[in-house]
Amino acid sequence: MLLFLMHLPCLLLSLALLASCPLSVTADEAIEVDVTGVLRTGLVAIGGETTGTTITAKGIRWELEFPKESPLRATAEKFHGKRVRVRGSLERRAGVEIKERWIVTVRALEAVKETANEEAEPILTAKAAREDSRIGMVAEGGKTVIDVRSESGIGSATVTRRSDTWPESICVHLHLRGLESFKLENGKLALEWSVSSSGENDSRVSLHQDGEESAIGKGSPLYSEAKAEHGYFEVPLPARLLQENPETITLRWIDFYR
Repeated sequence: MLLFLMHLPCLLLSLALLASCPLSVTADEAIEVDVTGVLRTGLVAIGGETTGTTITAKGIRWELEFPKESPLRATAEKFHGKRVRVRGSLERRAGVEIKERWIVTVRALEAVKETANEEAEPILTAKAAREDSRIGMVAEGGKTVIDVRSESGIGSATVTRRSDTWPESICVHLHLRGLESFKLENGKLALEWSVSSSGENDSRVSLHQDGEESAIGKGSPLYSEAKAEHGYFEVPLPARLLQENPETITLRWIDFYR
C-alpha cells in the first residue's frame, strides 16, 4: 500500500499528460494502381451497373471512371480496343446484378506503343454491310477478338484474313442486349448461335448445310457455347469451322430487342 502511495503522484501526472494530448487521426485508406491493358468503351449492362469503360490485363477486368468533366473521357473514346496505361485509385463497390464491382477512378491515361516483344495486331480486316455497325479487331490474352457493335441490332460483316492462315483462337464479342441469332458462314456451311431471352444463359447451336438445319451437341467439334458477359455476348469460334482455311467468313447478327 505504501509503495502504491509513493508512485501515485507519478501515475496522476502521466494520466494528465495523456489527457492533454490529442488522438492522431488515421488518413483514409487508398489503393493506387498502375495498369497496362486493353481499353474498351461504350459498354452497357443490366440496371446500368457499368461505367461504360473497362481495362483488361492478364484476364482481369476493371471498370474505369472519370472525374466529372474530365478530358480523359474523350481520350478514352479514341483508344477503344487499344493498349493503354492507366493510373488511378481502385475501389470496390457492391451492385445488384453484379455483386462486386472493381472501379478505377482515372487520374492519367496514355496510349502504349507496341514493341517487338508484344502481341502484334491480328492480321484480319472487316467490312460491315451497314453504316451503323462497327467491327474492331483486338489481340487479347493469346486470342483474337472480333468486336461487333451495332446501333440497329441487326447487320452483317465480311471478315478477310490477310495472313496465310487464320489465328488459332478467335472469339466474337457482340455488343447486343439479346442474342436472337448470330450466324457465321464459311462458304460451305454455317453455324448459328442463339441465347434464350428468359434471363437464363441457355445457348443453342445449329448447323446449316445443304439446305438443312440440325442441332449441334456438346460432343461435336463444331460446338461452342455463346455466353452473356459484362455488356456483350462472347462466341468462341470452333477451330473446325476454319479448318479448310477460307479466305473470308461472313457474320450475321440479330438482337432480340432491335
